[in-house]
Amino acid sequence: MTLGGTVSVSQAGSGGASCPDIHHAALIAADAQPGLTWLDIGCGDGTIMRSILGSQEPEFVTGVDLIDWLQADLGPNCDVIIGPAEQVLAERQFVADRVLLVETLEHVDAPWSILRAAARCVAPGGRLVVTTPNIASLRHRIELLIRGSLTAFRPDNSAHLTPVLPHVVNQILDEEEMQPNRATFAGRDVVPWTGGRHWASPIHRRFAPATSVSVVISADRVPA
Repeated sequence: MTLGGTVSVSQAGSGGASCPDIHHAALIAADAQPGLTWLDIGCGDGTIMRSILGSQEPEFVTGVDLIDWLQADLGPNCDVIIGPAEQVLAERQFVADRVLLVETLEHVDAPWSILRAAARCVAPGGRLVVTTPNIASLRHRIELLIRGSLTAFRPDNSAHLTPVLPHVVNQILDEEEMQPNRATFAGRDVVPWTGGRHWASPIHRRFAPATSVSVVISADRVPA
């Protein structure tokens, strides 16, 4: 469901049991530390915000989403702004130590505009973290070869609009004067033709680019 260039995102774009793995990987990539300010773009029901509040001792946490479906008990502990991401980011002129786009860019009409706006919210010395479906996985490659479609972007998955390529993300972040880090991966993907079985952990660890649901991209803003 699109509106004003963005959508409501539950941060569950890749689905199933992989979601906690993706959230955990995003926080590791963020190099979480106590006393930071956080901005979660596409915060959904606030699952990642809850993790930050519960374990990271943040100075402040802000979420942005198109629809207000934040878990009710989180309301007093954080600030959530409802509206299209491009508009909210332009009007509020956020500055945060950590900016998250977790399973968000693939859902929006203007992913590159939102990515640029998010990068401009990162404080000097801060970090941006993006996670998005890993379209270079073995599962995607096989389905594209056989069926002509990407697994995460099948015609019946109307919520996923745009495949996000890591090299394009890095190019845009470089243009926004950020320093991209080496990509990591998260979430054990399904083994093709097994009826839904996931890759075994040892195989996943050894061949993460081919067996992961999502790719995790981070970039740093040089300290002033």
